[in-house]
Amino acid sequence: MKLNLKLQRLFLSLGLAATAFQVDAQTISAGTAGTKKFELLESTSAYRLGAGDVIEISIQGMPEMTVNRSILTDGTVTLQMVGSVRLSGLSQEQASQEITELYRSYLKTPYTTVAVVQPRPLNVTVLGEVNRPGPYTLGSSAINPAFIGNSQGTSTKNGTGAGSIGGAGGGRLTVSQALSLAGGVTEVADVENITLVRSSPGGQKNRIAINLWSMIQNADTSQDKPLLDGDALVIPKAAPGKANYDSSLVNTTTFAPSTVEVKVVGDVNRPGFVNVVPGAVLTDAIVAAGGITDSGDPKNVQLLRLNADGTVTGVELEARLEQGRDPEKNPSLRKGDLIRVQRSFGSSVLKTVQDFANPLYLFTYLRSLLGR
Repeated sequence: MKLNLKLQRLFLSLGLAATAFQVDAQTISAGTAGTKKFELLESTSAYRLGAGDVIEISIQGMPEMTVNRSILTDGTVTLQMVGSVRLSGLSQEQASQEITELYRSYLKTPYTTVAVVQPRPLNVTVLGEVNRPGPYTLGSSAINPAFIGNSQGTSTKNGTGAGSIGGAGGGRLTVSQALSLAGGVTEVADVENITLVRSSPGGQKNRIAINLWSMIQNADTSQDKPLLDGDALVIPKAAPGKANYDSSLVNTTTFAPSTVEVKVVGDVNRPGFVNVVPGAVLTDAIVAAGGITDSGDPKNVQLLRLNADGTVTGVELEARLEQGRDPEKNPSLRKGDLIRVQRSFGSSVLKTVQDFANPLYLFTYLRSLLGR
């Protein structure tokens, strides 16, 4: 009797466990059906492999199969058993999947990882309102492979995603760093409306708006995007009197030149080229040139500026320190400006009298008049 009672209790427990297992299985099945399918393209990094990249290919549980390979100019690498594999244009995750599929014919569970250990040189182009526009190449010695990010922002070894750049990919050179590399932005650059031109793997040109003014004003570091190989930046000119925009503030940033070179000639103590800080005004350059001499006329100073279209703009000003930073009376300087301090009228008359009092000068002058 007692034995039968124990058996009944045992069968009842097994029945409840089986029912619970069926419910859990149904729940898991329903949850799986409602789960979004994993999309590789949504999770892969923006960095695309290319000729010159040195990559490490490893297979989980098989350290003897780990190899380093340099991607050849035709975009391929050669691997044991599978032969030549084209990886150019793929992300690191896509390359891992490609190699994994190829090894399935030879290995039972060939879980493969690909990591960039030495990235290829980075080629970018910077155009528009920078001091040295044109193409730039960063050699691999200037590139830190630890900053090649993936979209998950996780940290792994040498190049599979440091996350310090928010997973945007690349991570070797940002927009602001590229502007600095190109000599910094000019005094009239509009950093609020920069265009990043990027080619997709299919060859399509994508234009991405970059607003570094928002980074300056609102600490929006997401605007300082990392660049990829082949990217181009176009920096437009700011409209005169642009609202809610301060060029003088831009000139104090790290992507503006650290100094501006201008030339000061005429009646100053140290005529020649001088370097002033960005945003410096007329009187700053004159002070850097040693100030006006006793014979110079502070009321007769010329500022000559070569414009982008080849024309020259000239304006006559008074060099007075008490004018402060008045944009009309004491304007900000640009690279290449020429400042000429004229001699005062009284000094000019005195110099002429002194010259004629010199017998050698008088003889030379009379001889020039007689054409001999």
